[in-house]
Amino acid sequence: MTAESIIKFGNMTSKADLEQWLAECDAELERGHDTGEIWQRRSFCLARLQRYPEAILSFQQALSLDPNNPKVWCNYASTLAATRQLADAVYAYDRALDLAPNYANVWRRRGKVLYHQKEYVRAIESYDHALVLEPTDARVWYGKGLASYQLGQIKQSIEYFKVAIANDPNSPEAYISLAHALIDNNQKSQAFAYLQPWITKGCQDARLLQCYAYLLDQRRDHEEALHYLEEACVLDPRNVDLWFHRGIVLTRLKRLPEAHEAFREVLKCRADRTDGWLALGLVLRHLSEPEAAIAAFDKALALSPSHPLAFFHQASCYAILGRDDWAEEHLRRALSLDAQTYLLKARQDPVLQALETRLLPAAKTG
Repeated sequence: MTAESIIKFGNMTSKADLEQWLAECDAELERGHDTGEIWQRRSFCLARLQRYPEAILSFQQALSLDPNNPKVWCNYASTLAATRQLADAVYAYDRALDLAPNYANVWRRRGKVLYHQKEYVRAIESYDHALVLEPTDARVWYGKGLASYQLGQIKQSIEYFKVAIANDPNSPEAYISLAHALIDNNQKSQAFAYLQPWITKGCQDARLLQCYAYLLDQRRDHEEALHYLEEACVLDPRNVDLWFHRGIVLTRLKRLPEAHEAFREVLKCRADRTDGWLALGLVLRHLSEPEAAIAAFDKALALSPSHPLAFFHQASCYAILGRDDWAEEHLRRALSLDAQTYLLKARQDPVLQALETRLLPAAKTG
């Protein structure tokens, strides 16, 4: 959320134009033309240039000279929102609405800030006010869909995203969100159909490519899924979720050294991801590096001390190393956390079958 995304200036969009206009405003102020209008223009320029602290002070000066201008309150609020001063932003939007109750953009922007505050019910209320005034504004329908999704109202969110698309079919964000909602509603084929036209026309949006790759992966088309994940990683190379998904698909394809590198990329950026350490441990186990795998699982357990999967695979690694006492202890911990899952897994694991006569019958009766 940036001020530039919500404060519009007509054709004054280039940095050079904004800086020139800002210089003209400063020159006017130096000549003693200390008017609300000059401060307003100056504030808008600073906000669009992302010089937010200066813009906030400038807006405050503008409002001290012209406190009854709803447009200035609105853009001041948007600048506060861009600096994550969300409660102050809502207050400023409310001041704008006190002056202009039918200001549709204020209701929409206010809803967006409330959404970022995780006040989803209030966000929907704000979006509903905006829709009374602008019933075909796709941005409002999209925002309402996002808030409904966060409230677990998946079917409603699907309908809202569809209305957003009907009013603006050229924005990929609504398609991506719709696809996620359809997936959550077990409508994966429909999600695939909504994304397919964007893929056909070569859309270069990392989020859309990731969602499409997920659907391909679910269809067991792992090679094609990997292709789109690689494209997404080029577009957004620091997105750890992309690298994690890429590692999972590479693991399915049994391209384990490459999967190992993908999970390493995840953990370089996010060493606090339990799933990253678990995935790395599993790959290392399959690469016949049990000691390194044990170390990776230890990292996972440091973050999530009661994770049965880590204990289970550590048991296997210790058994491979011939350390049956440690294998028994770690298997016992896994079974104490989830006996139903890991008793069956242990009996299916050739490495752990040797422990069955000592540990597994006891676990079954215990």
